[in-house]
Amino acid sequence: TRILEQGFLADRTLVHYIGVDMQRFHPPESHDRKRQVLFVGRLFEKKGCSFVIKAMAAVQAVLPDVELIIIGDGPERPALEKAAGESLRNYRFLGKQSSAVVKQWMREALLFCVPSITASDGDAEGLPTVIVEAMASGLPVVSFSSAGIPEVVASGETGFLSAERDWRTLTEHLLLLLENSDLRERFSRAGRRKVEQDFDLHKQTARLERHFEEVLSRHQVGSVLSHREVA
Repeated sequence: TRILEQGFLADRTLVHYIGVDMQRFHPPESHDRKRQVLFVGRLFEKKGCSFVIKAMAAVQAVLPDVELIIIGDGPERPALEKAAGESLRNYRFLGKQSSAVVKQWMREALLFCVPSITASDGDAEGLPTVIVEAMASGLPVVSFSSAGIPEVVASGETGFLSAERDWRTLTEHLLLLLENSDLRERFSRAGRRKVEQDFDLHKQTARLERHFEEVLSRHQVGSVLSHREVA
């Protein structure tokens, strides 16, 4: 949409997703996940971590045993740690972690929450790869309907989306999933299927190769026609 708004032609624009390695990200063999909500991302305004903290304060007022795990670092970390210290009962800031550690947390947590927003300076997400990785790992996603997120998260099918900055609805969605294991399992399976269909790295690489072949084929045909016209 943003590309089209900049004047690019719709019939010459193709959306292609790079995908994730489905062999690396997959659900755990057992269903023994911990009562944790996982956030993974740089601690910048557009990642929306402050809204996770607000929502989790309300969640923990009802379910105090649910822990918030925050993986990532950035300029907002001191302010976020202060806010968490003042409002949360159960949380951890783990800082920047390797992809292997992130992958393991995705196999242990119950829910994934990165409620991205459009920042005050206009900065916004594309489609966060970490959300695709979480869904490949069987994690239901709770987020805001921001930027490219609705292209992978179907609200009510693979997770829940609400309007940007609406942390109260974010809270409701978190509570609903935390208290409903059947719904979590349904979203988990549907999310994995969605990623297998549209975001599998190997399938997407093959599709990209076909796109290049089609473009080259059209270019070659056009070149032949141009030469014939000159002749």
